[in-house]
Amino acid sequence: MHIIRIIFAGIARFLIGLVFLAGAFNKILHWHETERNLHAVLSEWQSNMAFSDYAYESFSFLIPITPVLLLLALVMELLGALSILLGVKEKWGAWLLVLFLVPTTVIMHQFWSVDPSMREQQLAHFLKNMAILGGLIVVILQGIQQKSKNPFPKF
Repeated sequence: MHIIRIIFAGIARFLIGLVFLAGAFNKILHWHETERNLHAVLSEWQSNMAFSDYAYESFSFLIPITPVLLLLALVMELLGALSILLGVKEKWGAWLLVLFLVPTTVIMHQFWSVDPSMREQQLAHFLKNMAILGGLIVVILQGIQQKSKNPFPKF
């Protein structure tokens, strides 16, 4: 039973890490396109926040530093993914990915305010990210590899 647990822990680490590693490499390979997309989304958020001076000004601050935000996201994704994939400080890596995933999900997959033709697709991305967030929370709470001989996770 212990060997099965080790195998599945490795598979789980690979699957969680792969999602974020692929995202990080996609950002590297398509940097300018990703930066333009982030800039456009932040600008859209700013225009939707015209009712609140504070929110409007916050997005006014974020838009010019889009490249810095993208670099920060890339670093968080890479470090978090490698941490989980390699099983080194995986709880810290999971926290990095949570801190990356929550704002990314809310900002990039705003299914509640998109055109109805895009709503289903954005909702699917939003829910997928919520499922990944659930997996990251499990990693934070107990880690992927459990030290005890009990094969059942503690909840």
